Amino acid sequence: MDDILKTLFLDNPYIPEQVCAFCKQLPEFREAERAYEETADRLRARLGAAEVDTFDEVLSRYLARYVHTYYLFGLSLRQEVLSALGQAG
Repeated sequence: MDDILKTLFLDNPYIPEQVCAFCKQLPEFREAERAYEETADRLRARLGAAEVDTFDEVLSRYLARYVHTYYLFGLSLRQEVLSALGQAG
């Protein structure tokens, strides 16, 4: 069961594309993206592109690890539920 879940959720090469397409449908996501881009452009004008790009890379890595941890936490909970259902049957 662990290998199946890993393949479905962690090794799926289509997830990033599907997430991106889904997010583009959400008005609140598009608004957040627009606000981010406008703010980043203002910061680039003040601080320079290299400085803002470096910050953006570091922040992106940090947030990606944070989101991944939430994902793994949720995956663990789902695994516990599936195990409990398997034991109940």
